[in-house]
Amino acid sequence: MAASTNEYIREAVDTLEIISQDEQKRLEYNARQKALWDYNTLMAENYIKGKAEGRAEGRAEGRAEGIAKGRADLLAKMKAFGISESDINKILSINS
Repeated sequence: MAASTNEYIREAVDTLEIISQDEQKRLEYNARQKALWDYNTLMAENYIKGKAEGRAEGRAEGRAEGIAKGRADLLAKMKAFGISESDINKILSINS
């Protein structure tokens, strides 16, 4: 009943009828299905791996930018308080 009203079900029924009659066609169909499942699994795994790598890279870049900005802010504040360039370099080399 459903096969007559839904084109996708009808197509599936037709395919099933064809492959159930011929063992070679059934083997080919199963091989193709396995290849499609393997491909989809590989794509999903690579997508997840790529997202994780992208997040890690973004975090590293963010930390580096944050450290650079913090250092620049610190230098500006030290200069604003009248600390000399040589004293700033001494302080920063002690804490590095």
